[in-house]
Parts: sequence; C-alpha cells; structure tokens
Amino acid sequence: MTGDGATLDGSRVLVTGASRGYGAAIARALAAHGARLVLTATDLDRLARVEHDCREAGAGCVLVPLDLTSAASVDAAAEAIARAVPRLEGVVMNAGVLGPLGPIGTTDVGATARTLQVDLVGQVRLLQRLAPLIADRAGVVLVTSDAAGRPGYGAYGLGKAGLEALGLMLRDEWAGRGIRVVAVNPGPMRTAMRAEAHPEENPATVPPPSERVAPVLAVLKGVDPGPRVQAAEWGLS
Repeated sequence: MTGDGATLDGSRVLVTGASRGYGAAIARALAAHGARLVLTATDLDRLARVEHDCREAGAGCVLVPLDLTSAASVDAAAEAIARAVPRLEGVVMNAGVLGPLGPIGTTDVGATARTLQVDLVGQVRLLQRLAPLIADRAGVVLVTSDAAGRPGYGAYGLGKAGLEALGLMLRDEWAGRGIRVVAVNPGPMRTAMRAEAHPEENPATVPPPSERVAPVLAVLKGVDPGPRVQAAEWGLS
C-alpha cells in the first residue's frame, strides 16, 4: 500500500543515531505507528531511554551499538541486525556528527577525514552490508541538511553533499528492486547539533524534531516523493 492508507504496523525499520534529536523523534513516531524497531547509537545509555518510550508505545525494539568510525563496529552491527530480523522494510540513516565548521579549504585534514568517516564512509559501508537484508520495495531515508555543499560548513557540508550523491546512485542502482531511496532535509530543528552550529540562535525560534518526521513516515509507508525533499515544506500546496 502507498499514501495515506498505508500502514507501518509490523514493519521492521532500522534507525541509526536514534539516541537523541531527529533520530529519537523518528523512532518514537515509528513506534506510535506500529513499527518494529532496530535502533542504533554509540551512547547505549541514552538509547535505552528512547527504547523505553518506544516500548511504552507498544513497539518491539532491538538495540545495536554502532560506531561509524570503526569498520569492525559497522560489520558487527550489520551482523547483529541480520541475526535480529529476517529483513528490513525500512532504513533511516540519521547518524552524523557536525565536526569543525569553517572553509573546507582550511579545515584540518584529519578532522575532515574523521567527520567524513561518520557522515559518509561509515554509512556507505553499513548500507553495503545491509543491502541483502533490505526488502524489495523498502523505503530508505538518508537524512541530509541545508548545509550540503554549502560554503563554511566544512566537512559536515561535504559529507552531506556526498550522502545526497550516494542517494542518487542507490536510487538508480536499486530501482529494479523497487527500493525508494530519498534524502530528507529536516531543516532547522531544536537539537543539540543545531545549538552547537548556531549558538547565537534562540532555540525557541525553531521547531522540535517531532514536527519534521512526516516525510520520513510517508517514504517508509510507500510514498516516493523524488530523490530529495524538504521536511519544512511537506504537505504545503
């Protein structure tokens, strides 16, 4: 099923970076819609609090530690996910780090490499490992940003631009399996990462992450809005 009549009840969905911010909001929304969740993060204590909320909503949850800077951790996480579920009807690649901001031409090379390892390279590795587990006609959401390719955002902007390019490539390569690969830009949200990037901003002037989950849910339900969508414009005529 697709569109408003579709359901996520019983769908197995992976959410990376689910311990806080947008990932936590997505996990809680999916739980409320009946999905069965596989949640990853590096901070398992914080992730356990999200798990508690999801279980309170009636969702089954599997927690998997994941450090995207470590190839061994990525491989171990993929193996753990494969043991936990026979397939995934949905994947939300939300994990990421901000890294140092500034002109990419002067950003420390080591810091750039560390940021790209989380925001792009580790994500490519995880998706490669999970590809056999992702069901035909599944939805795959790559969480992007207004910073993608934007001057002054250093390795974060470079990583998000790379992630969007990855989405375009996988969208074509997996089209024969009916897999929808969509980059979702949530826009400004009231998160710790946003506060780090914009310390001068009043958090009350931006919406909470829970107000930006609608396009993610729609893609996982079967909607294909195209390769990239703006969450802030979702549902507007």
